[in-house]
Amino acid sequence: MNKHQQSGMTTLLITSMLLIVALLFSLASYKNLFYQIKRTQNEVLARQAHWVAEGGLECGFVELKHEKIKPTESAFSQQCIELALFPVSALTIIPDPPIGDHSKYVLKSSYTHAGVKQSVKKVIEYGGGGVVSTLQTSASIQLTGSQHFVPNKTQDKTSDGRYKCKSVISGGTVNYIASVGTDEHFLTIDATSRHGGVLGIPSFECNSAYLSNLYEVGKEPTGFAGILPIKGSDILENETVDVFKDIFGKDISEYASVREEIKTDAVGVVFGEHSSDRTSGGWVKNCHTKIKKEYDNGKRRFWINGNCALEGSIFGIAQDMNNTVQLIVFDGVLFIKAMSDFNGLIYLYTNPLLNVQTIWEDLFYKYSEIGVIPGSFQKHDIVTSGYSNIPFLLEGSTRIDGGIGIDAINRVIKIYGSVIPSYNEDKVTKYSTQMKWQQGSWHDF
Repeated sequence: MNKHQQSGMTTLLITSMLLIVALLFSLASYKNLFYQIKRTQNEVLARQAHWVAEGGLECGFVELKHEKIKPTESAFSQQCIELALFPVSALTIIPDPPIGDHSKYVLKSSYTHAGVKQSVKKVIEYGGGGVVSTLQTSASIQLTGSQHFVPNKTQDKTSDGRYKCKSVISGGTVNYIASVGTDEHFLTIDATSRHGGVLGIPSFECNSAYLSNLYEVGKEPTGFAGILPIKGSDILENETVDVFKDIFGKDISEYASVREEIKTDAVGVVFGEHSSDRTSGGWVKNCHTKIKKEYDNGKRRFWINGNCALEGSIFGIAQDMNNTVQLIVFDGVLFIKAMSDFNGLIYLYTNPLLNVQTIWEDLFYKYSEIGVIPGSFQKHDIVTSGYSNIPFLLEGSTRIDGGIGIDAINRVIKIYGSVIPSYNEDKVTKYSTQMKWQQGSWHDF
């Protein structure tokens, strides 16, 4: 072999090796490129899945808001799934809790397709928040008798892990005045109490600073001789209160829209729309028997224009969600006498210009048309005992599981007797359809 042949073979060998090396580099580069392309495709699919899930969540929220329903109701058709440009089975919208009537739900939207799954969830709340204590009012409060209040435990805790409970919120002051009875006092109930509420002794504990025990000095209940009464932080005084807005998310001037909503609700009814339905003093004639009749017929939301007097076992005795009631007395006086059990929300609005004195006088004059008369005072006591400024009187033995809200600025409300009210958020907000996302509840990562 001559030198020229050797040189040619060497050149060919070197060239071949360089080509092989270049090919290896190219293959490696293409492999990395293919990986990047596949990764990009997966990322696109993941983002698409996220957007579909997020869109489903937003669409579901719009349907619930438009229909004024909750996600556990059969009327929630989830039309968003049917309208999606993807297989129906690929998108799901599920509430948590999946059953029952609650004031808060976690709405979760999930999209699964081509091996990719993405979920988005957010908390939705119903109502303007409702009352946040067992009794919430813009008026001052006068307590007389024996009252055991189960408070709203709230979500706030002190350093010892116990709750910052709320039993009473008042726009004025809260005072306890004893009657001629014995062992009379106001007591905040928690798991450490020997007394129970409507559903028994609560399972939660309030921090000791958020427990109250009120009574009149000199008329101490048994076992409290020499111990001063305690007004704890569960009672808030001189607060700014707007219960109507808290419940319905609207200004009081928009009351007509709320009344119309109740009137058109299958379980709603309105009383006192016509002057012939009321006495000259504005009392709805036989309000208690009319409500009882409609309640037995399945009605659960009651709007009363004017004044209403209630007595007896109108709303049954079972403590369950099926019997939850929304009772609204608008621009009037509410008198409750030994009503037995009540489940749900009691709300009263009294116009600052309303002449309460003539209304109470009319109760005595028109007893035959109204059907209920007070046992704690007489007509001659209206002025001397301050009833001319009391638009709400609850007397006798009554148990309430839910809450009480009263807008009556510069007035006094009176609770007189053996009254056991327990705060129940689900019952307070059962018929509240004002929806909103809970701030900071997005989980879209």
